[in-house]
Amino acid sequence: MPLDEANKTIEILTSAIDEIYEERAAVMDYQKLFDLAYKLVTKKYGEKLYDKVRQTISKHTKGVCNDINQQKEITFLPHLLTVWKKYRKAACTIRDLLLFLDEQWVERQSTHDNKIKTVFELGIFIFREEVLIKLTDRVQSIMLSIIRKERDNIEPADKFLLRSLTQMMVEIDKEKVYIPVFESKFLSESHIYYKIEAEKIFDSCTAVDYLKKIQQRLKEETDRADRCLDPETRNKIENVVKEEFITRYKDSVVNKEGSGVLVMLKDKKETELRLVYDVLGLVEGALEPTINIYREYVTEQGLAIVTSEEKNNDYITLVTEIIQLRVYYDELLLRISKTRKTNTFIRDKDFSKATKDAFDRVVNQNEKFSEYLSLLLDKKLKKGKQQIEEEQLDTFFDQVIMIFRHVKDKDIFEKYYKEHLAVRLLEERCASDDAEKLFLSKLKTEFGVQFTTRLENMFKDIKLSKDLMGQWNEYRTRPPIDMNIQVLTQGSWPGTTSYKIEFSEQDINKSMNVFNDFYQGQHNGRKLTWQYQLGNASIIMNGFTQKFEITASTFQMAVLLLFNDNEKLTYKEIETSTKIPAAELKKNLIQLTKPLDDGEQYKKVAKVLTVKASEDQQQSTAEGDKKKFTISATTIFATNNLFKSRKLKMNAMPPMTKQTEEGASKINQQVEEERKMVVDAVIVRIMKSRKVMTHRDLVLEATSQLQQRFMPAPNLIKKRIENLIEREYLERDENDRQTYKYLA
Repeated sequence: MPLDEANKTIEILTSAIDEIYEERAAVMDYQKLFDLAYKLVTKKYGEKLYDKVRQTISKHTKGVCNDINQQKEITFLPHLLTVWKKYRKAACTIRDLLLFLDEQWVERQSTHDNKIKTVFELGIFIFREEVLIKLTDRVQSIMLSIIRKERDNIEPADKFLLRSLTQMMVEIDKEKVYIPVFESKFLSESHIYYKIEAEKIFDSCTAVDYLKKIQQRLKEETDRADRCLDPETRNKIENVVKEEFITRYKDSVVNKEGSGVLVMLKDKKETELRLVYDVLGLVEGALEPTINIYREYVTEQGLAIVTSEEKNNDYITLVTEIIQLRVYYDELLLRISKTRKTNTFIRDKDFSKATKDAFDRVVNQNEKFSEYLSLLLDKKLKKGKQQIEEEQLDTFFDQVIMIFRHVKDKDIFEKYYKEHLAVRLLEERCASDDAEKLFLSKLKTEFGVQFTTRLENMFKDIKLSKDLMGQWNEYRTRPPIDMNIQVLTQGSWPGTTSYKIEFSEQDINKSMNVFNDFYQGQHNGRKLTWQYQLGNASIIMNGFTQKFEITASTFQMAVLLLFNDNEKLTYKEIETSTKIPAAELKKNLIQLTKPLDDGEQYKKVAKVLTVKASEDQQQSTAEGDKKKFTISATTIFATNNLFKSRKLKMNAMPPMTKQTEEGASKINQQVEEERKMVVDAVIVRIMKSRKVMTHRDLVLEATSQLQQRFMPAPNLIKKRIENLIEREYLERDENDRQTYKYLA
């Protein structure tokens, strides 16, 4: 194609572009124009055509900026959009007309380092440079003014207008137009606006109102962003509101006097606490001050219970209140901090950890808590008025397990629980075997089979004893006294001291010998050791207007049998005759001198034995000694010949009480000894599998395995390692004394 012909063809095409901008394109022959562009490109005139198209587009954008800028404030943005729509439509039409120019010339001439704009991009670029960039300040100012008026409730924003403007900017160039022209200034001004508003609101309202205002502002901004702005702007404006309202005030709002988190906790305002969680939880770390207040408050409440002198004298109230407190905060967290995970709701992990930390401290603050917890279980599981209803068992046990998780030295609880369980089993005072086994199954699930093995063995012994009693009842040699005997496996039951006591009634001794012969015939080579302190007896009391039957301990039985031949005896005479240890004897004697009937009219006469002071004690009292009466060697005990009771069957056995200082010390000693053996076993097991370990690694591994039962002191582990070295289970490495080797 000659150059003249090419120039004429280009003129035809540029004239068509003029028609497009003048909005007279409907009468054009597009197929003819498309063919002309095709010929120009194929005849190597693509570059000349492209340059002429750029000049033509630039010609039509000159003066447009001034025309738009002459508009009044109210019509400025709508007119800008009208012009944009016209120029965008023209750019699309020109693109369709010169499609072959884009595909064959622009695409081939573009390189990675020098990308040539398509015809459409060229039109948009020229509009950006010649029109929009020059109007930046005014566009920015008016758009921000619209948003500011809506924030101040002066005038609602034209959402369609804002949306169209932001779409225009994003389409023209998001990075070079939308962000610098609008978004950056929008976010910057929002920071200033909300900083001022936050200061003003915080000083003039309660913590709850402040949090509600945050929710309101976040909703307004996210709604506006969703409807009017680029999707990526939503997170950015959210962060502005969060930074100015939450991050800057996360400490101040929760500590606000008269309405902060502490007030909410004290007044149990769960809705407001949920509001705190929902709002402050939007910013990472903003809940930390709230969690600290929560932890300290829960700890303070718990410590007030476990350190109360009054409640320490009433262990049931103490443990029950701690359990109730733990359950309350467990349920509270589910209401104020729950989040959905799959199909279930879970508590916030940080609040849950704060609750755990608080109750770890509370429960272990009172060194007798393990004993008290076991005593509460004993009250609920044995026959009596305070036993728990069957339908409440599962919930009660779950609550006990929940609080038991916080007990640091679980082996101490096991020690007490085993003693109390032993009494319930041996005295047949379990309200329900199913309940006992249900609690054991929960312990096993929570803490493993090793924790419950010995407890389960106790139940096995009881079952085997029942089977043994079936054979005993068929034994050909019958004892003088009816006996129900339980044979216990040493090691599974609480370690008790066997007392050698004496009975004045020879039939008892004969009966014991008969059973011993029977048992040795069944199990050759086994030795029976009688545990008198664990037994009880049913005694018929004759000599009164009626026959009364009392359930007494074995020690009480030995004492009462003496009064078959004696009307009165001194304490010393009773002690000498029975050989019962002093502590046990006094405890059982005192119970026999108390009324066995709770009827008001029987308070004085329902005593099996009467007690009176010796002449020395009477003289001391007469001389003004106000000391409390105590049992001495010369204290006289006598049968109560006036005994009366509305009940024919009564219980005289000493009740289960808290351990004395001496008893608790003894249990602690037993626990310490058992711990040594457990630590030894764990260390040997670890070293047997590892063969060689450093001191540090061995201590860490042993601690990890032991903390399920108790938290061992590093010094204890160190001493046990030394002991195992002496006993040649381990040896030190010759080149490194901090490394141990296992000796097979």
